[in-house]
Amino acid sequence: MFSNMRRLLPARAFPGAACFGKKRSLVDEPFWMCARGAAVLRNIQDSDRTKKKVTGRFGMEWVGGARPLEINALHNEVEQERKTVRAALEFSKYNPIVSGLGGEYFLRDDQKHPLTYFNIRKCPWGDPIVAVGSTSPQAREHRLIDNYLKERTRGFAVQIILDGRGVKAYFDPAFPHFKVRLGVGTKEKDLTEYCLRDPDCTVSINKAGLIVVVHGPTKERVGVLAYRLMKKMQPRLMPYTGKGAHFAFHEPKRKAVRKK
Repeated sequence: MFSNMRRLLPARAFPGAACFGKKRSLVDEPFWMCARGAAVLRNIQDSDRTKKKVTGRFGMEWVGGARPLEINALHNEVEQERKTVRAALEFSKYNPIVSGLGGEYFLRDDQKHPLTYFNIRKCPWGDPIVAVGSTSPQAREHRLIDNYLKERTRGFAVQIILDGRGVKAYFDPAFPHFKVRLGVGTKEKDLTEYCLRDPDCTVSINKAGLIVVVHGPTKERVGVLAYRLMKKMQPRLMPYTGKGAHFAFHEPKRKAVRKK
């Protein structure tokens, strides 16, 4: 190996090649040149090159020379002790109708934040209430409890807004004969069939005929009827002209008209 390397490299590149064949430990030699370059054969911290100091301008000193690659430095950020904060158990008051959910919901097994349920029928300081307690506000005020209460008290409603010149909805002569006109000179549409599909859902219109309200017991039944009515009151050119119906607080995006 060294015979081939001597042909290509000068003799000064082989300081330890003379004693390579002898029975000496390679650790005795400080450095050894090989085909890959200089390899350190002893601890680099014991070498004289690490103790070299250089002075720069204004007497500023810095340490020069070789340094070991592996260091045992500590991180600047010290890990702080994690403080476990225990959340307090709080309660939310509900109408006694919520007790219809029963233990199947309040005392079920697969709960991330277990619920505490009290049905106070005889309350000394007021009307009967249902107290639902948990350490998580999202658990004790879940929308399933709110929906269950609204379905059995006031129900749900959706507003459909009519926009555009000549667009109007009206009853002719009265409910459930529901008709709508989608512009000036357009033919009116008879939507009486949709008002009779669900007997528990009612359709009402304001005096101006620009707001249609669909009211019913559940979200599903109200949403299905309102969506079908809105689709019948949306013309094809609505994204360009803006005439037609849309849900309240959900205005459709307008498209630019292509010029020829």
